[in-house]
Amino acid sequence: MNETALLKTLEGHSDGVLTLAFSPCGKFLATGGEDNMIRLWDNPDGIEIQVIEAHKGDIRCLAFSPDGDVFASGSWDKSVKTWKTSDCATLAESSKHDGAVNCLVFSRDGKLIFSGSDDGTIKIFSSPGLSLKETIQPGIGDIKALAVSPSGIIAAGGSELQFLDPSGRLLKDNDSYLYGIRQLAFSPDGKLLAAATGMEKRFETWNAETLEQAGSVKDSDWVNCVAFTPDGKYLVTGGTAVKIWDPATGACLKTLEGHSDEIYAVDVSPDGKYIASASNDKTVKLWAM
Repeated sequence: MNETALLKTLEGHSDGVLTLAFSPCGKFLATGGEDNMIRLWDNPDGIEIQVIEAHKGDIRCLAFSPDGDVFASGSWDKSVKTWKTSDCATLAESSKHDGAVNCLVFSRDGKLIFSGSDDGTIKIFSSPGLSLKETIQPGIGDIKALAVSPSGIIAAGGSELQFLDPSGRLLKDNDSYLYGIRQLAFSPDGKLLAAATGMEKRFETWNAETLEQAGSVKDSDWVNCVAFTPDGKYLVTGGTAVKIWDPATGACLKTLEGHSDEIYAVDVSPDGKYIASASNDKTVKLWAM
């Protein structure tokens, strides 16, 4: 463990923290979890700015729009909401899903929000008004993970991994999983997709242009979550510890230990200086990259 890496432990959630996201400007960190609350923190000071009684169930996903003016949340209560970053005012709410909402991602231009749910659908909404534009049914059961490339390729994860074109047409699928996909992330340039496989204790990388697997790295730990650094050179994963990897070689470069329970989400600040991790131990930790 690098003792100097841990900068702050953010305490405030009364139950497990399931999701987090840095704002594009890097000044804010939004967190959400099993206490149904969204908390907005100052980065890197770790000062709590706002507490929002956001949903009537677990908050499972958070995402900021590319310009940072809006953030979105998805919940076990089957709803998606949008919020104004400046004052955390509610902008819109949609309850079009018939199951828990597990994942959210904005399109690169910020005009659309993609949501994935236990109802087996991906829904595409306008942002920030949440007008339903399209419903996609990949046919893989619960949608646990979503990512959208700069070119509009949709990666959907659940019992299998699928690549879909912007209209929802299947381009490629891979069903060689015991437990399925937990989280997906495209590299900033959109050329590589990383997939976290949870209890299978590995992460995969996929060439987003050829849709062929580029690598598979086995770990001794669960790989619940994955995020690229802003320069695309490294991957950050979370299980019982936060780990930093070189995806080209599969080498683990650093292990950051400190959480007392499972890590559910990681993110890297836009300047590449900080890692945030969210855990079932009810805390969020800020680390020096």
